[in-house]
Amino acid sequence: MQEPGTPPERQVTQETLNRLLSLVIPHLTPGEPVLVYVLHQWRRFGHLVIEPQMLATLYGDRYRRIVIVTGNLDLPGSNRALTECLDDRFVVVETDFRDVLSLGTTDGGLIDMKHLHWLAMSARTLIVECWRAVVAGRRPSLYTLSDGLRERGAARLAEQGIDPDVPIALFHTRTMAYLPGETHHGHRTATIGSYERSLRRILDAGFQVLRIGEPGLETWGTAPDGYLSLPDAFPDARWIDLYACAACRFMTAQNSGPIWVSAAFGNTSLRTNTPFEHLNLPYNDDLSLFKRYRRVGEDRFLTYREILDARLPGTFRDAEFAAQGVELVENTPEEIDAATAEFLAKLDGAWTPDAEKHERFRAIGRDYETAIGHEPRFVNETLDFYGYGHPFGWVARGTLDLDGFLD
Repeated sequence: MQEPGTPPERQVTQETLNRLLSLVIPHLTPGEPVLVYVLHQWRRFGHLVIEPQMLATLYGDRYRRIVIVTGNLDLPGSNRALTECLDDRFVVVETDFRDVLSLGTTDGGLIDMKHLHWLAMSARTLIVECWRAVVAGRRPSLYTLSDGLRERGAARLAEQGIDPDVPIALFHTRTMAYLPGETHHGHRTATIGSYERSLRRILDAGFQVLRIGEPGLETWGTAPDGYLSLPDAFPDARWIDLYACAACRFMTAQNSGPIWVSAAFGNTSLRTNTPFEHLNLPYNDDLSLFKRYRRVGEDRFLTYREILDARLPGTFRDAEFAAQGVELVENTPEEIDAATAEFLAKLDGAWTPDAEKHERFRAIGRDYETAIGHEPRFVNETLDFYGYGHPFGWVARGTLDLDGFLD
């Protein structure tokens, strides 16, 4: 991280800085500076939750007050309920000044402005800084669900037949409806029908299942007892999503925003249909089942080294995969169900990881992280970190045991 006083990478006008100051000055404290951070992606649930978490992880022991400047928390995609889970260090200031909000995309380090220190840092850089600190031994700061939110959430769910004394498993599947009109993120989606066997296994194991996400996705005729789709049951109450992420025993999802929200409350997850991506650090002992990769027109799946040698974890758009002639193949219902059984066994303490295969998996990842650390594209784009090269989380047998995968 850069030292205080380092100028931002791009020009910031005095008018914009004056607007930022006008928002922050009422919250300054005498005798010591406050930390100021502009949260630019407040309409993405995951970012809204994890960026304050990461500020607490990195700076919570250095500042008694952290001011987060962000947009209107009542807009779609945002979630005002987060403010109920922030501790007394945090002050949230909402604004519609677009130029001020754009400061959240500026990477300039920690700027000393006397009574305040402005952390000019984009979300990606903040994430990488936090993961590097965790890898070095720092424990992630975790949220605590407020009593008021817990009571309100349990009462509303009870109205829908969800028993507050029966543990909850949370389910999320990302579909193309997440970003209407956008077509670049298909490789991060999954077919909800593929999860029916998995969900029934979780229900049979004694959990209730809550789904968050888009309404109207279910493919079964009648939902089984103990299952509830929150967007259908509570179409105008997205605060309950935050409650569910915090109150669940575990979550099953792909690598999407809500999985990081649940993690921020200390909950473990089963990740299925997961692409290989750089900025994942499954620090809550998660179990991951990855999508399979292959060349278009071929039946053979790529080995892990082939995936990394092609730099595919640094590919983020469907068109880029297509240009490389690569397609990502979803996990089958049988594979998801097997990973679910494996995960439930892990929760019960009846699972032993394959230490030799996990070490091979991580060693390949370490070599990859070392290689991209010398490549300008990854360094310049703050992508020279690869979480799967570090000893966090576990990989499902459905991935590790693929024929030739670790060769």
